[in-house]
Amino acid sequence: MSAPPPPLPPEVRRLELTRSTVLPLLGGRAAWSREHLLPIFATIIVGLTLIAVPIPGLKFSANAETNEAWQVYVTIAVYIAFLVNYYINQMCGRPRSGWLLGLVGLFTLLTLGTGLWAAWYKLFYIVLPAAQWQKSTIVPVRIAGWWFGTGLCEEGFKVWPLLALALFGAAMTALGRRTTGGLSLFFSGFGRRFGLFEPLDGIVMGVASGCGFFIAETLVQYVPGVMKQVKYPGAQAFDGLVLLLGRGLPDIAEHSAWAGLFGYFIGLAVLRPGMAYVLIPLGWLSAAALHAGWDAIDVVTSNGLVILCFWVFVGLLSYALLAGAIFKAREISPRRHSRVAVGLRLPAGFAARPAVAPVPIAVADVPDGD
Repeated sequence: MSAPPPPLPPEVRRLELTRSTVLPLLGGRAAWSREHLLPIFATIIVGLTLIAVPIPGLKFSANAETNEAWQVYVTIAVYIAFLVNYYINQMCGRPRSGWLLGLVGLFTLLTLGTGLWAAWYKLFYIVLPAAQWQKSTIVPVRIAGWWFGTGLCEEGFKVWPLLALALFGAAMTALGRRTTGGLSLFFSGFGRRFGLFEPLDGIVMGVASGCGFFIAETLVQYVPGVMKQVKYPGAQAFDGLVLLLGRGLPDIAEHSAWAGLFGYFIGLAVLRPGMAYVLIPLGWLSAAALHAGWDAIDVVTSNGLVILCFWVFVGLLSYALLAGAIFKAREISPRRHSRVAVGLRLPAGFAARPAVAPVPIAVADVPDGD
């Protein structure tokens, strides 16, 4: 008679063929949850859209080949912007609604073609005047021209919707405190849904605004400019696509990173209103310095290899600063012990368990020096 098999060690579980084991789609963490499927869904849609080009009724140009190219450009640009925002939202814990971030990016995109941008541009390039400084033969003056004209001008414009939402949130909060009952709940809830209250909000909104700026600047200014330099539609389409990818793929370390970094300081200013006069200029100057350094390197040298290496350095530095801001923002966030932030729905069956017992944090508890 054979001896019974030895018992399994305590750390080894015996496999049980349950329904969820055989059909993993029905398993614990919902496989249909949007945080997993959203990027896959977007990628499938983009791929099918590119296959469907030319799309009937979608006209960007009278020339058939050029119109097909523009349909591809718009599809890829929007896809890049989506991926950048999705990635940063995941790093931040997805604190805000995708619809709100889309509206922020759309606002920046659309206002670049209005008198608001024209007046803002004139202030920096004509009144200051950065345009003349950029043409100077004196290197420090030319660098100052890029810092004021490109850095301060563009980075300042990107945060207009952020400042508006910060003021809107403060106004709704004040109205909620001054009213009672259902009206108080309405104002407070409306403000929480659309306002900017902390650095995490500022980062994701800044990144969204930066993506809107990237799409408008690339598709309205740079791509048409490079396409005009060649004669044949096929060559135009190729050069435009190369430029779009060259400007779009590093966007997470360029426009979006700089605007997200500035947004972090705006969120800090909301938490510490008494320090806003220091925090907002600091964020503006920091973002402008990175942006100006990226654009003004050819003032110092014309060596292509040196310029490329410097762009890599500035890009990595910009993203590293943004990532550092995200980690610090999560650490000091008033909602840091609540995984369920505004606009986030956890999948069924998934419960967030903090590593330590929650400790309430008040706005006044955020240290000035961090």
